[in-house]
Amino acid sequence: MIIKRAYHHGDLRRALVLAARELLVERGPEGVSLRGAVAKVGASTAAPYRHFRDKDALLVAVALEGHAELQGCLRGCGAGTVTVLGHSYLGFALENPALYRLMAGAGIGDRAAYPELAEAHRATCAALADRVGERHDPGGFAVTLWCLLHGLATLVIDGHVERGSAVAEAERSLALLRPAGSA
Repeated sequence: MIIKRAYHHGDLRRALVLAARELLVERGPEGVSLRGAVAKVGASTAAPYRHFRDKDALLVAVALEGHAELQGCLRGCGAGTVTVLGHSYLGFALENPALYRLMAGAGIGDRAAYPELAEAHRATCAALADRVGERHDPGGFAVTLWCLLHGLATLVIDGHVERGSAVAEAERSLALLRPAGSA
């Protein structure tokens, strides 16, 4: 959605993040630019620099938003089964492939310059761990589950596994990982 009038009200930072998300879906991380986001919202060319020092900072803001959304999906499925978690995780990744790739680091230059991104990854793993009962020590099964889900989501996004069979693949793989006595 391109806003034709000059941008002069509201939350410019939020508007730029939303515009960057649109560009991400349309063109991938390489196609996101501060100039492109500014053009979508109709702000002045100097305006984004009050909020983002460069393209990477804008992409990090989008990735952080994605992590928050994925964490919400995981928490929203309750303390359900591993299968429910898998469906929720895969559903998010497959409905938002460009955002999911960005969250994993595609298109962001120096990730080490953004410790908040590493913290978002830890928080996503913690949300997953919380749902599989590893509240005080995220790791072990939760990390294994995250690796499986991330790998499967990436394989589907890259076209190596058909989307229609992703759930079945997840079910088979999750059955192998499921701790004794869990659903």
